[in-house]
Amino acid sequence: MLCLQNNSNIVLLGDSAVGKTSLISRFDAGLFGSDYNPTIGKKVTEKEIFMDIGGKPYQMNFMIWDIIGQKGYKYSQTTSFYNAKGAIMVSDLTRKETLASIMSYWIPLVLRVIGPVPMIFLGNKSDLLEEKEYGLQEIEMLAGSCKAFGIGRNAHVVSAKTGENVEAAFEDLAQLLMTNHVPVKLGVDLRLMDKTEVNSVKDALDHIMADFADQFGKMEYATPFLQHQLTISRVDLDDPDRDSVKRFIDNLAMAEGLYKEAFKSEENQKKRHMILMHVRN
Repeated sequence: MLCLQNNSNIVLLGDSAVGKTSLISRFDAGLFGSDYNPTIGKKVTEKEIFMDIGGKPYQMNFMIWDIIGQKGYKYSQTTSFYNAKGAIMVSDLTRKETLASIMSYWIPLVLRVIGPVPMIFLGNKSDLLEEKEYGLQEIEMLAGSCKAFGIGRNAHVVSAKTGENVEAAFEDLAQLLMTNHVPVKLGVDLRLMDKTEVNSVKDALDHIMADFADQFGKMEYATPFLQHQLTISRVDLDDPDRDSVKRFIDNLAMAEGLYKEAFKSEENQKKRHMILMHVRN
């Protein structure tokens, strides 16, 4: 029997350290790593799922996007998941504030960037029984209050460590995507490098990273460069300071000078320093 195919880009969203990268690793390769390395920029994983829906065989070809989880980097995040067709919202069962962030930060960002796409909601780290601060009921309440179409009550408690419900969660999203038409959202108003959008050092860093990625082509291509330059510049993404961002701007300029005309890298360097200088605090 002919297998019907569907290709979909999906994004995992949630606060830093909720376990998004670990969930992808568990789903893709059946592996779990206990070391925490924050995602910078965007990482892409390809994975196929084979399913039977209504007696018909389906093949879902996922492009899974893992993006920066720190709140406040809306421009870097927007450029990382525009054109996604579905989203997996991940919270940490041992930190109830990460569930609140789904409603206050991540859902509004999704609706702004890609519109009301199918979503599922996960509470990760179900293996940490003694540290849990909430459970499935609270996640289902959040799912039920979400206005994204096709959502139903698609909520799970999962564990990237043990694998509990991880595959079932991705299969749930695959079925939603196969049975719902996802309309194309026409454009996002990005005021990149607009001084009126920059009110803090974190805002400036966000614009600088998004600007570099935009000029480089795509965030996933720019990510290795950004990660290296942020590391050697000693930038703390949670609380970046002015001096480290200055180093980052200068290091980016040196990196750009390896593949761009000197005048262009110098122009970018000046423009990025001007954005940082606009921040008064």
